[in-house]
Amino acid sequence: MSYAHDSAEHDRAVREFATFLRAEAGIDAHLDVWYTDRRRDWTSWAIDQLRRAEFVLAIASPQYKRIVDGRGHSAAGKMEVLEAAMLRDNLVRDLPGETRRILPVVLPGHDAGEIPECLCGNSTTHYAVEEVTLAGVRELLAALAGTPLYELPPLVPFVAPERGVDPLVVGVRPAASGPVAILTAEAEVEIGGTRYLVHGDPREDGPAIIRRARALRLGPPHENVWLRQVDVRRDTPAAQAASAALTRERDLLDALRGKDSGFPAVRQLVRENGLVTLVTAWPGSSGTLADFVPQRGEVIDAWRTRRTLSGLAGLGRTLTVLHSRRATHRLLTPAGLIRFDDGKVVLRDLGLAGTDYRPGEAATPYQAPEQRVRSNGRAGPWTDVRQLAAVAYHVVTGFPPDPAVPVPVRQFATALPERAAGAIDAALAIDPAKRPAMRVLAAALGDTSDHRR
Repeated sequence: MSYAHDSAEHDRAVREFATFLRAEAGIDAHLDVWYTDRRRDWTSWAIDQLRRAEFVLAIASPQYKRIVDGRGHSAAGKMEVLEAAMLRDNLVRDLPGETRRILPVVLPGHDAGEIPECLCGNSTTHYAVEEVTLAGVRELLAALAGTPLYELPPLVPFVAPERGVDPLVVGVRPAASGPVAILTAEAEVEIGGTRYLVHGDPREDGPAIIRRARALRLGPPHENVWLRQVDVRRDTPAAQAASAALTRERDLLDALRGKDSGFPAVRQLVRENGLVTLVTAWPGSSGTLADFVPQRGEVIDAWRTRRTLSGLAGLGRTLTVLHSRRATHRLLTPAGLIRFDDGKVVLRDLGLAGTDYRPGEAATPYQAPEQRVRSNGRAGPWTDVRQLAAVAYHVVTGFPPDPAVPVPVRQFATALPERAAGAIDAALAIDPAKRPAMRVLAAALGDTSDHRR
């Protein structure tokens, strides 16, 4: 986050906004005042931050406008002037790329006139924060996630007007020839001749229109299932890749059948009416691990910690089997893991195992450093190690680890065994080469011998 020290009040507003982004929105925001724990070379720090950041939030203010446009000097020192010069240099070097990366933000009490002229606040997008809430930063979050707020409708064949009538152009998508199969909230859908009752509101994301929903199969055998669907509205490479990912996951799950009880069972893979739907079993009426994540500040007893770690240890062994097939999950989150009443934890699906690695994938609080947009690394089994450790950190402390410099987990979870704590801390290393193997992490999480009683 780039800003100027206009006043103590402005500094506080910027600090509170940055805190909100981290604590409420899950954005890995970085601010200079959080790095005053020791003597630093601030020039080197600023260069490193601007080089590594996927985005730079330029916080508008009168002083910031003067400094970035080269018409003023900072009363707080010369670092702001240097930072402004680097921003201008980046814009000249790669104007299209830096226009996408540098996002002008206008906080409450400020206006777009305070955006530096070199950031072209009138002709390019800027992000006005009316209130510091998730609704108030909706447009900014959409830009950071790289997803539009509204889905682009499909383009249908042009229908020319008939002679002698008002020249009204009407576009109509051809009606589906079979029964309705699109996942719709609380609706009955028919997929491959089987009817399901969809629970909740199916999520949609990605350019290929991917929907996900939990459902109940209607008719014997009644069972809960997990549905994922790709709506191939246009034959684009993205749609082809998303469709192929479901097929690859089906094939991988078939190959893993009987290898480990932690993998979901395939029920159907259906292609009809431009839709591809993968149906997998959802064991019983179990909820997800997200239902058991403690609230921030909640005291977690040793028994609960022991049970949670035991479940994650079993999950680690399941992931080891997945890795033996040269596949990686790469999207481990509490909401993507099913938890049984006895504490056992299993995979809801195979995450990104059916897709090729791409920078920027898995943009969640559990994203590994090598998955970030501007990373030079590659994802692999070490990525699952890092994500499993991040999930373990969250469920024993009440919050995910800091993606930059995680605080040792035992500072917040005093009931955690030393061996498990050491393995979690090691698995969160920025450098994948310094992380333990998955089997080592799983063994450490499963060792509860030194729990306090």
